[in-house]
Amino acid sequence: MFGTMTAFLAILMVLALRNLAKAALMPVYAVRDIHRGRYVRGLVLLSCSGLAAWSIWAMTHTTRNAAAPVAAVMHIG
Repeated sequence: MFGTMTAFLAILMVLALRNLAKAALMPVYAVRDIHRGRYVRGLVLLSCSGLAAWSIWAMTHTTRNAAAPVAAVMHIG
């Protein structure tokens, strides 16, 4: 039973890593398509990878750090 669950989780991890590698290589595929003359497909892939990068950046940089009140900064002891 434990071996079956381990094998299932290993398969899921391999599939997830494969999709992650495809997503990371999307700009490379886009530039290759543009160089081969497939402009629409290349530009669509490039815009999708740019949108994905922007959304990841937006999720990781949600808000600025709140400034500490002046009284807390000036408190000496």
